Amino acid sequence: MNCFLLSSHFDVFDNIKLSIQNLFFHCTWLKPLVIFLFLVLCVPAQADVTQISGGLDGRALSEEPLWGAGEEGVRLHGAFVNLRHVISDESGDRYILVGQVDANDNLEELEAYQVYAQVKGPLGRINLRAGRYILPFGMLANLDTERQLIQSLESQSLGIKLDTGVQVFGFTGPFDYAVSVSQGTGKLDDPDNNKLLAARLGIQGEDRRWGLSYLDGRVVTDDDDFLQQGSFDRQRLAVDAEFDFVPWLLRGELIAGKDDSRSVYGGILLADYDFNARLSLNTKLSWWNSTDDTKEVSLGVSYRLPKNFILRVADTYQRLNGVGEHSLALQLSWEFSHAL
Repeated sequence: MNCFLLSSHFDVFDNIKLSIQNLFFHCTWLKPLVIFLFLVLCVPAQADVTQISGGLDGRALSEEPLWGAGEEGVRLHGAFVNLRHVISDESGDRYILVGQVDANDNLEELEAYQVYAQVKGPLGRINLRAGRYILPFGMLANLDTERQLIQSLESQSLGIKLDTGVQVFGFTGPFDYAVSVSQGTGKLDDPDNNKLLAARLGIQGEDRRWGLSYLDGRVVTDDDDFLQQGSFDRQRLAVDAEFDFVPWLLRGELIAGKDDSRSVYGGILLADYDFNARLSLNTKLSWWNSTDDTKEVSLGVSYRLPKNFILRVADTYQRLNGVGEHSLALQLSWEFSHAL
């Protein structure tokens, strides 16, 4: 059964721009995923492990940001529950099922966050993932700032973060790689047979890593968290880097490309300084140039409280097309994790 699963997946990826799109996007890709899950669950397993995690995210903002998530005032910004089920065989962890549901904006908006099934190859050198996942592009491949006050750049630079599709990823030696073909809508369904290619090649050392990413396709978004809404023929090329110089952790990304043949470019630098195991300083400098010219500078502090609580405070200056605004944000979050 395992050989059948792996060989069929490899055949699909012989022509990544055509075969995957035709198989998963002609009508709806949900039927193949249901079949995939059924086959995974039918595989004899030596051990199953299920992990449940979740959390609450409360925030108080002095001003509504010019872009990005959040509203003025005190709100329960979000809550989430994540289930992760691992099926193992004689070779180790082989199949992984992940489902996460988020309830945002005072629990008024319910959405699926990451929902996917994954087949893990020998020693993790090649893996297949199908479902809704974070796109393997730039800093997003290793950093998710969803539950932090200081955010990465995708709300301006990409207009998409999570998408539904299929992905091949893994590593060989110091190199890691990922190739994804998805819908480009950020949604579970695909009414217009859209498609988006994202790929990243990285190299990792003891205290640093680099990555080169490419994105090409039509991106459709109507989410207010993103700076621009609409449909765009979008190409991006990015270089990202991370340096772990204890107590400093530096992350950066430079991005350039086109939106409907119009040149766009920008970058971001994140710098964190750990005073100790509980207290850290968080900073951000970013800019993005397209039809809108944006700049952002943030300075914050994070403090880990007992019982898995985290307190964050951040002052942010955003500038959109020459108009600037300061906002002060306070966040109290709590997370848990438990094996079932």
